[in-house]
Amino acid sequence: MIKIAICDDEPVMCEQLERMIAFRLEQWGEAFQVTRYINAVQFLHGPMDYDLIFLDIQMPHLGGIELAKQLREKAFEGVLIFVTVLTECMLDAFEVEAMDYLCKPVDELRLERALGRSLKRLHQKEERSLSIRTMNWCRKIKLREIYYCEVVNRKIYLHTRDGVLEYYGKIKEVEQQTAPELIRCHRSYLVNPEHLSEYRDGQAVLTNGEQVPVSKNCRALFMKKMMEYIGRSEA
Repeated sequence: MIKIAICDDEPVMCEQLERMIAFRLEQWGEAFQVTRYINAVQFLHGPMDYDLIFLDIQMPHLGGIELAKQLREKAFEGVLIFVTVLTECMLDAFEVEAMDYLCKPVDELRLERALGRSLKRLHQKEERSLSIRTMNWCRKIKLREIYYCEVVNRKIYLHTRDGVLEYYGKIKEVEQQTAPELIRCHRSYLVNPEHLSEYRDGQAVLTNGEQVPVSKNCRALFMKKMMEYIGRSEA
C-alpha cells in the first residue's frame, strides 16, 4: 500500500487534491492511504513513514521548501511533489530532489503524469536487492527471494528460493544493506518477515518449513518488527 501525505494550509485544496489522487489511483488499482495536514508543524509531529508527500510552498511558520529540506536531512527517501502558486521557487524545489512541481489550480493531466512517475520510482524501490561481491564473482539477490541469512565462522549462508548461497562476509554488513526488509532475530541470523509463517517456542517458522532461532536478547525487538510488518501488510 502507498502511504500519501498532503500538507497544505488551505483545507479546500487538501480535499480537492485528495479526491483527484484517489480517483486516479483507484482507476489504476493501486492500494493507498491519504493523510492531510494543514501546516508543516502539524506534519512534523506525525509519522514519517510516507512514500509520497504533496507539499504547498507557502505555509505559515514553516514553508514547504524548508520542510522538505528538514525531511531530506532526516534521510527521508520518498517522493516529494510541490503544489503551489509560486513558479519562482522551482529551482529550490529541485534542490531537494522533488519529483515534480505542480501549479495551482492543479491540472488533472499534469497530476496524472506526476503520479505515474512517482509510482514507477516507488515500485522500483520496492525491488531492492542485496549486492554480493567476492574475490571471484559478484551477484545481486532480490530481497524478496531471501528466506533468511545466517553466519557460521565468518561465512555467510544466504537461504533463498533458489538454494543456499555461501560466501565470506559479516552479518552486520548484510543487515545494513537489507534493513528494514530483513530483521535481526539472533546474533547469527537475519530473517525475512515476508516468509514468516509463525513464531513458537523461541523459533521463527518460515513458509518453506525451516525454523530459525529467536534469541532472548532479540525477541522483544523481533516481535515488535514482525507485528509492524503484519500491520503494514494488512493495511
